[in-house]
Amino acid sequence: MTAEVSHVLGCWVGVFAIVVGLAAAASPMTVERVEGPLRLSASVGKTTYAIGEVIEATLVAQNTGAGPLTLTFSSGQTFELVVRRPRGDEVWRWSHDKAFTQAFQNRTLKAGEMVSYRGAWDQRDLQGRRVDPGTYEIVAMFLVRLEGSDRRSLSLPPLALTIQQ
Repeated sequence: MTAEVSHVLGCWVGVFAIVVGLAAAASPMTVERVEGPLRLSASVGKTTYAIGEVIEATLVAQNTGAGPLTLTFSSGQTFELVVRRPRGDEVWRWSHDKAFTQAFQNRTLKAGEMVSYRGAWDQRDLQGRRVDPGTYEIVAMFLVRLEGSDRRSLSLPPLALTIQQ
């Protein structure tokens, strides 16, 4: 192989590695949890974000059962998003600056029906300061009580993401 061909191949390998790296950073991430006939999923649009870029998370609840499913909420808040450091230190909470009605609510999902919720994090902590670049986790919780259960929330596995300079 000539030096010129080797150089061209090396350049193409480098370009391929950059494109693959960009595609991985831009690919969405989804986690799921199934609790009886209720399938929950949480997702973010990508795994790597620039400093200051708004990070949107989506939580979807679907009735996978054959009949209706009644969901009971103990307040007007139906979901929660918590951003934390991998070691567990809470950085931000979606509900921290919101008020909710304090009344029980029921919502019935027909077989196959789904409902979705969205929350956005502007990369600020609970005191309003911009967070540092690094690794974070978003934990999504569906604040529901299912028939026959005493649990008042269902947490999904954390969504890992990185904030880069």
